[in-house]
Amino acid sequence: MAVLLFLLLLALALSLTSAFTFWPVNEWVDFYRPLVMFVIGIIAGVAFVWIFYDINGRLLSSYKKKYNKPSNWARFLLNNGIEYIVIHARIKLKKIGLEKIPNEPFLLVGNHKSKFDPMIVTSVLKRRDLAFITKDDNMKIPLANRLMWRCCYMPVDREDKLQSLEQFKKAAELIDSGASSVGVYPEGARQKEDVVLSDFHNGSFAIATKTGCPIVVITMKNTSNIHKNYPLKRTKVTMKCVQVLYKEDYGNMNSQELSDYVHGIMLQDLQEN
Repeated sequence: MAVLLFLLLLALALSLTSAFTFWPVNEWVDFYRPLVMFVIGIIAGVAFVWIFYDINGRLLSSYKKKYNKPSNWARFLLNNGIEYIVIHARIKLKKIGLEKIPNEPFLLVGNHKSKFDPMIVTSVLKRRDLAFITKDDNMKIPLANRLMWRCCYMPVDREDKLQSLEQFKKAAELIDSGASSVGVYPEGARQKEDVVLSDFHNGSFAIATKTGCPIVVITMKNTSNIHKNYPLKRTKVTMKCVQVLYKEDYGNMNSQELSDYVHGIMLQDLQEN
């Protein structure tokens, strides 16, 4: 977030300085100039940040290339942008059990109620390399899309099973090589508010059965209210690491059995007050 604030303030300062220097002085200007300059500064700041991120995204990544390791600079820029959004969304976050998360690459699975879910997780775990398996529409988000691609995010077309299997294979390679941890939402899509936890697609759990990596089971509570409360109210959100499963905990399970087991763990926690 520091990068974004610096760029905004820099653009604001430059626009105010140039305008006050070169704008002719008269009574009308003296009265309206502070307000007009402030608006111009904000517009200039946003434009400056947009151009800065767009240029960096284009220089850092190409959709013609497949990357097997995240770029540190792309990760830094993406995390700063996400943290800026999370802070300004007025989220009051309570974190529970995050000390359980191992230092080695892992598969993170969670419930999905809001578009803020992966952003909150990324903001909290910003010091870790974490690439999400995400629906392909998310890779069209302006400015973030190229940075996500360079950070090894994996777009999935839910209608194309072969393509999904290829992305699961890539996710396993990222974990096996130690390049990145991987985050996935086994429900496959954001769920309605009245659905506690829908059925899982078990395919993503093959990542764990193939690599033997730790599985970090997290739950997010109350994220569905963020867009309702903003901007008038803060939203209290709880992010909890419910359990970490290691190979010895699930080594004798297949993907379907592991999916059902994790679903039970997550559902039990979500049903608790």
